[in-house]
Amino acid sequence: MILITRPLPEAEELKAKLLDLKINSFCDSLISFQHDDKWINNQNVFNANSVFLFTSIQAVISIEKSYSLIDYFKNTKIICVGERVSSYLKSKSVENIISLFKDSDQLILELDFKSLRENSLIYFCGNNYNASLVEQIRSKNVKCEPVVVYNVKTANALKFETQEMIAKNKIQSVALFSQFSANVFFDLLQRADLADLFRNREIFCLSEKISIVAKSRNFNNTSFPPFPDEQSLLDVIKKSLSAH
Repeated sequence: MILITRPLPEAEELKAKLLDLKINSFCDSLISFQHDDKWINNQNVFNANSVFLFTSIQAVISIEKSYSLIDYFKNTKIICVGERVSSYLKSKSVENIISLFKDSDQLILELDFKSLRENSLIYFCGNNYNASLVEQIRSKNVKCEPVVVYNVKTANALKFETQEMIAKNKIQSVALFSQFSANVFFDLLQRADLADLFRNREIFCLSEKISIVAKSRNFNNTSFPPFPDEQSLLDVIKKSLSAH
């Protein structure tokens, strides 16, 4: 059985997809999101040359709680990191996406920063935003302003049922979708005194960066797909667990 730590409802969606592959899973959502509307009264950093940057679908959803997306983004240019963010915007009839990147590394490598020197990137994000990405963008002489539109809340402990299932070896693997959630999971394993027990179990990571986080915490049995998207990770999980 594989443990899913994603926020709801993403966890339930992933559980259903795994069940279609005849893979059993258990959900223990370690992260939840809380809409933060303080930014609405502090939009003085925006101007006619602003370009909006999204790396998280949650940022889009948070804006949608206060505005119609098609109206709010009507006269803007948008850069997306992740197919999921782009697909959600397009499903809401937002078409003015000028660039789409699979991850932040590709953005830094391929974005035409020279064309953005006269612009300011407005990075809609959570309170745990990627500070390294902001620094890298600014190092290209492009203004980048993080605007926090939601807050991330983390669980204080693994569910009792999760702990029991790990202790009894009913959970043999976990799927991790971000560096942040990976660190939360490993911290809670340690707090439950289950880290050593989980040490050699399978860690399925959405990206190589998450795998590096796991290995830095001495969890070395990691695997990740060639592309950091859910379907690619599902392919890796299916191949691994079907072989058992």
